[in-house]
Amino acid sequence: MKFVFPILALVALSQGLLAFASKPDPKQWQREAVWYQIFPERFRNGDPSNDPVRDSLGGKEWAPSSWRVRAWTSDWYARDAWEQARGDNFYWTVGERRYGGDIQGIIDKLDYLRDLGVNAIYLNPVFWSGSHHKYDTYSFHHVDPYFGPDPKGDLALIATETEDPATWKWTAADKLFLEMVAKAHEKGMRVIIDGVFNHAGLGFFAFEDLRKNGQNSRFKDWFIVQKWDDPGTPDNEFTWQGWHGITQMPEFAEVWTDGRGDLAPAVKNYLTAVTRRWMQPDGNVARGVDGWRLDVAWMVPDIFWQEWNKLVHEINPAAFTITEIWVDAHKTTLGGHFDATMNYEGFAMPVKGWLFDTALKPSEFAAWLDGTRSPWPEWNALRLQNLLDSHDTPRAGSAAADGRPGKNYIKRHEFDLAVGGSVSPQNNPGYRWQKPDERAWKLVRMAATLQMTYVGTPFIYYGGEAGMWGANDPDCRKPMIWDDLAYDPEFMGPDGKRMGPHEVKFDRNLHSFFKAAISLRRNTPVLNAGAFQWLTTDDNANTLAFLRSGGNARAVVVFNRSEIPQTVRFAATEGWPDADQPADFVSDGGSAVLRRMGGEVITDLAPLTAAVFLP
Repeated sequence: MKFVFPILALVALSQGLLAFASKPDPKQWQREAVWYQIFPERFRNGDPSNDPVRDSLGGKEWAPSSWRVRAWTSDWYARDAWEQARGDNFYWTVGERRYGGDIQGIIDKLDYLRDLGVNAIYLNPVFWSGSHHKYDTYSFHHVDPYFGPDPKGDLALIATETEDPATWKWTAADKLFLEMVAKAHEKGMRVIIDGVFNHAGLGFFAFEDLRKNGQNSRFKDWFIVQKWDDPGTPDNEFTWQGWHGITQMPEFAEVWTDGRGDLAPAVKNYLTAVTRRWMQPDGNVARGVDGWRLDVAWMVPDIFWQEWNKLVHEINPAAFTITEIWVDAHKTTLGGHFDATMNYEGFAMPVKGWLFDTALKPSEFAAWLDGTRSPWPEWNALRLQNLLDSHDTPRAGSAAADGRPGKNYIKRHEFDLAVGGSVSPQNNPGYRWQKPDERAWKLVRMAATLQMTYVGTPFIYYGGEAGMWGANDPDCRKPMIWDDLAYDPEFMGPDGKRMGPHEVKFDRNLHSFFKAAISLRRNTPVLNAGAFQWLTTDDNANTLAFLRSGGNARAVVVFNRSEIPQTVRFAATEGWPDADQPADFVSDGGSAVLRRMGGEVITDLAPLTAAVFLP
């Protein structure tokens, strides 16, 4: 099916338009951002010579000597020989897989992102770690050596350093990362990185010293030690507090005075030095990252965040800081002086509840959006990242495919957005993990249209525009589907039985849709900062419409979630034109017209369709 989007021309933005412009508000770019999340290990293998080796794995003791890097284009649920040697369960071994994604792969695909229309990139952790996700950090001041061109040389260089920033060098991976940031800037894209300031990994230099030297370690105050080893016994009684009880992620220590907490002073000094290093490398802010996404931000005291955000914005007044908080995000975000949050509760959850699961009526959906938006000052609301999925949730295509009325949720308030017992075949054999059908993709297109038009900024998880699917973590972390690669069909299921086949292929039609939707957003300023107003919600017809307006500009956005055609009606606002208004964008590539009939405005929409009008 060929997608045609009337009136809205898919004109490539010029280099000049993409370049950073001088504006009175250095943070204006944040409300104009179109975000793209990259999970580095799974985005693109640009340099096979630096692929991880067995010794680089945090769980190498569990990996047989036959361990190998996994073929990028292989069947996801099929298992290599080393995995089969470990046992029959796919989920026992998938975490130790590596596909070889790296910084060079990101550099190679910057033009792809620019062509798509992306102007802001969020990177999952790039720092040295033994896992595929990098949330168990070994060093915050170095990019993972296996993301760069010289892993052996980098590891040798790192071994000469201490916690003193004066001893820190720039490794080959560090330099390549900074080159990637520079190239992104040249192409008009900002880059923010993941900061995991609540915990580290077992291989973190300070924790390794603590385990070796115990109470004699100079890092003994960096972590929460529950019990020291008694040298008078044959056992090792040393225990520590890990993130959510996961000992592989030891938590940083806090200090409390008069009921107010902060990170331990030495930890705070280290993270301050790390922040400066990546925001102004060698004192040059222009070469640094443009901000941070802070993992589990609610688990770090507000006092630390307030001082840290002050530092960040002193270094770069245009910097963007954003929290990862799933519920009641405004408390820590505003209390810690952040700019915004990943909008799970105010967007991803209700979109799943209405568009995918039909567990919400349109009026309930509208009330949910209003209720979760109202705690935010307008300045912050315009910067919220409106996501459909991420590395911590099922992909939108799979969520839409699994959506059906009458679900018995484990967490009703979250519509089981990322509840493992509900949204993964690992614990729920009934989960629809197979390739989504066309109906599911229609729902995704509706959801993406809402992303591009609602208050806040659109946020795309890598491959969403290419037709990737997958259940909850780890199935949402498949290698990126690229148009220049031929992929094995998915024959195997998560239970090891042959099924399918499900063709794995870059979806050019969906990509064209996303490119057009992003172009709509980028070329319609009222969608970045316009006022928001509901025009109608019709629970019987399962339709709704809203208005974005500012000055003489306005955009009308209409949704038909019904399985049948519907006529949507709403009262004509002041100054509404008498002439018919053809749609500037229709999610299914079709057409629609707004017609004025007396005091009303009406339009007919096909099933599972959204339309945008710029009257």
